[in-house]
Amino acid sequence: MLHVRGATPEAVEEALTAIFAADDRPRVLRLEGTYSAVLARAADPGLKAAYRYLIFRAHDAPWVPVLEVGTRGEGLDVAISAALDGADVFSVFIYGDGLSGYRLARDGNAVDRYVSDPTAFASEPLTAEEIEAERGHPERFADLLPVGTTAEAFERVVLRQGWWEDYDAGRSAAQGAEAARGDAGAGDEGDEVDLVDEADRARCIALALELWGPSEYPFATDLEDLTNRVVGPALALAFE
Repeated sequence: MLHVRGATPEAVEEALTAIFAADDRPRVLRLEGTYSAVLARAADPGLKAAYRYLIFRAHDAPWVPVLEVGTRGEGLDVAISAALDGADVFSVFIYGDGLSGYRLARDGNAVDRYVSDPTAFASEPLTAEEIEAERGHPERFADLLPVGTTAEAFERVVLRQGWWEDYDAGRSAAQGAEAARGDAGAGDEGDEVDLVDEADRARCIALALELWGPSEYPFATDLEDLTNRVVGPALALAFE
């Protein structure tokens, strides 16, 4: 899910269309209707379009939600931010039961990113620098957090639980010995990591920024579990 701040759904539609047109990918679908109807069309395997999106309209929050149904658009959040005069684009993602994270684009640049377990898809040991790049730095978007919530508290309560907490504890105990050998020491098969409900973590991230609202975030679930009543109408766009 991408969330665009300070723009109208119409502006987001125009930005997406322009971005893909610049890449010589014409729009092949534009359909408005109930969530279930447009999702069915956008997810149709017979549709000849690699890039598919749902833009949600009926919503009072300052963020416009955009559901990416098809191929992930690399750097799309940065491109949308640049196309909309530097608008904030905050993306939340969940992979199965074991991984979640976010990305933030601001002023047309990638500003911050977080993955709950950087080693999840790593085929080789990661360096300390590669790991730290995925830690998440909420101080970079402290202005988006609720009044009274500090970036430090957000990181401690929401981001560090699980893999990061164990990683930091192991690194501290090692007193830099593994770093001296040029090995970050992360992701060892023998490590015991406390399991965290990643859907709940994604929901907490979204609630903190009020990406949908202060008390609910419907998108931290399977798409088929969403209802028209909860998410309202949507606009489906698809590009070759």
